[in-house]
Amino acid sequence: MSSSDAIAAHLEWQPFAHRADCAKPVWEVDQQNENDKRRLRRAGPEHSCPNEECGHRGHYDRITLRVLCRSCGTVHLISGEEYTTQTTTTVRTGYGQPPKRVAGLWLYPGPPMLDLRGYDSPGAYLCSRQKVDRLSEADIVGVVTEGRGKRGGTVWHAAVGPDFFPPSRGFSGYATWAKNSGEKPFTSVAAAAKWVAAELDAAAAETKEDQEQ
Repeated sequence: MSSSDAIAAHLEWQPFAHRADCAKPVWEVDQQNENDKRRLRRAGPEHSCPNEECGHRGHYDRITLRVLCRSCGTVHLISGEEYTTQTTTTVRTGYGQPPKRVAGLWLYPGPPMLDLRGYDSPGAYLCSRQKVDRLSEADIVGVVTEGRGKRGGTVWHAAVGPDFFPPSRGFSGYATWAKNSGEKPFTSVAAAAKWVAAELDAAAAETKEDQEQ
């Protein structure tokens, strides 16, 4: 798992908006499943598909999500055909778990390194100076990622830098950060986080010194 997977888990999702005057912004989420629904003629001609197993023709399955706020009366309806559903956990998605405090930083976990049973530990952590409900690009000051050592053991790498969000989607710019821990791996998440904190403190001290001159 790369650091971009952790970034995608935290940043590439947009929350639904309540009305500005909403007194109790709480979403109520329900789903409606309609199987073998007949396609209306006004919905267009019958679909065709070279895949013989495809049922996307005169009949189709549809799922609709209703996201409703009773306080401000806002309702979002999201529907789609040929849908798939999956019930998983915050451990697998890498979002929704509480951050942990290490070396003065808040570490937000991402998905496991491998999407396999038995891999339940985060494969990367996004580092923030502040504890926030939802991370933004401005909150992220470093990253800690899992790797494998020469003998297959778990090691950790770290990186810091100011210009780590390139314009391309996916935020793959961690590889071009201004400074990273390089070939020297760490044996624990805590050790990698301490390196990130030390680099941030050193950069802050250098900036302060330059401003005072």
